[in-house]
Amino acid sequence: MRPRFLLLRRTLARKTQSPPYLLLTSSSSLRTFMQKSSSTPSSCSQSSPTPRVRRRPQNPYLSVTNTSLSRVRHMTTERKAQLKHDIKAGLKFVAYLYIGVGIVGLCSYLINQESLEKQFPTPREWSFLTRRAFRNACEEMYLANPETQIQWGVIIRWMAEVQGRLTSPQIDGQGVLELPPDRPILARDVSAKSEAWRRGYFESWMIMAKALEQVDGWMRDDKRDLIFPPEMVIGPSNPNPRPIPAGISGAPKEEDCTPAFKVTPNDFYLAILYTVGFSNKQRIEAGLAYASWLDFKGMAGPASIVYEEALNLALSEVSPETVVTETWTLKENAPSLPSENLLTTLTAYAEHRARNNDVSSALPIFISLLKARRSLPPDTSPPYRSQNYGMLNIVKDLLIPRPYPPPPPDGTSPPIRDPKELCAEAALSLHIGEIMYTSKESNHREEGLSWTREAVDIAEEQLHKLNPAVESHKPARISCRECLATGLSNWQTMVSRLAKEEAAKKEKAEKAGEKDSSNSSWFGLWGGKSTKEDLSRWAAEEKVIEERQRRAKDLIDDLEPPKTGWAVLLSM
Repeated sequence: MRPRFLLLRRTLARKTQSPPYLLLTSSSSLRTFMQKSSSTPSSCSQSSPTPRVRRRPQNPYLSVTNTSLSRVRHMTTERKAQLKHDIKAGLKFVAYLYIGVGIVGLCSYLINQESLEKQFPTPREWSFLTRRAFRNACEEMYLANPETQIQWGVIIRWMAEVQGRLTSPQIDGQGVLELPPDRPILARDVSAKSEAWRRGYFESWMIMAKALEQVDGWMRDDKRDLIFPPEMVIGPSNPNPRPIPAGISGAPKEEDCTPAFKVTPNDFYLAILYTVGFSNKQRIEAGLAYASWLDFKGMAGPASIVYEEALNLALSEVSPETVVTETWTLKENAPSLPSENLLTTLTAYAEHRARNNDVSSALPIFISLLKARRSLPPDTSPPYRSQNYGMLNIVKDLLIPRPYPPPPPDGTSPPIRDPKELCAEAALSLHIGEIMYTSKESNHREEGLSWTREAVDIAEEQLHKLNPAVESHKPARISCRECLATGLSNWQTMVSRLAKEEAAKKEKAEKAGEKDSSNSSWFGLWGGKSTKEDLSRWAAEEKVIEERQRRAKDLIDDLEPPKTGWAVLLSM
């Protein structure tokens, strides 16, 4: 019964088996087929035992690795939340960093603007942009690095913005009126504005005029949009040009250049003189600056006319008996003292005459001015006392803005004989010394030298008295410093010329072998002594001047002691 069952089983197996070419299609199918074949019992030996199959050991180092990528969830819910947290933290850090840098930059900018506001105050009626432009122009003009050149073009650009905003009715020019066509086109009527507004307007126009003086005649290279002084432009009118600054590719050519600025200093000075709303002192200041500019350009005739117009304006404020109009000298027994405007205008007019070789008329004016200044009332103000500012006062001064300064004196009253006026007296002594030294008479040369010595002594004495920490003393210190430097230079020049003449006379006397018999004695005990002293006098004075220059160097350079203490960090 068993063999029949086995035979039927094999027959059914053959019918259900697949063809051989399908069984060999893969190694796994072949392996399954071989396992089935080996497990089927043979027909010849039914009672033989089933052979044991020995399989290959499945050790890790013998098994074939599966190179197919397994499907793993890298972006899990936890990882997604962690990435969101990291991105948000990074964005917050970058945002906080930019905000911190912005706040630090804004604070430093505001502190700088507040510091400039204390040095160059602006009217509170102006808008912020107008005040910022004015402060930036003043910073470039007065606080520039001495080792670098002042950027006059930058100053003109800032001041043009200030004037454009001050004359625009939509910004800061409400109430500013235009004048008739017969007046200068830039002149305006600012009488409706406040005194502070008009004072700032006047200062901006004066700065603009002085900046235009520095760039008079400058040319613009249209190809590169750069401006150059006329001395650097190559062309027929300038065959020997001055070298251009380092960093510029090439010198400008005359055919490629046009005038850099369409306006001139004359336009602005005339606009100031014709503007309605300025005081007489402001008009006199502008007139003297305009006349000095004309004098510099070699137009002595127009400059003299402007000086006389300023004199007439100053004379309208005092008694007509104060001045002798034929010679423009001050009367000694005048019923009233001369005003500050009159003294300033007469000094400038005398300097104008001296520059144009009219010393015969300039010298009497200088002498009368010196006498008038010495007769001024003395200064009775109490001496300055240093104030010790604490930390609280410094922080308060930093946070609370200072008020706009009150208006200065109008110049209609006589000045007080304060340190500034004493320095003005020293300057007059310098002018008198120069004129007398250059005279043809030899005895006047020593008189001129004595005037110069006196001016140097006065200027040095006042510089020692003036306190550098006092804000009101700064104009006097500047005046005395200029007077001291000029006086020492003049003194050295005068004595060096006399020393050269002395050496020439000594050499000539040695060659001739002449001796003054009237000064000699029988035994030569005291003969010729005065001649040797005269010949060595100027050489010895040269050494004295060198010592005075060395001693006055710190005063001329205006060196300030270093500040100490924690208050320096907040002091402006």
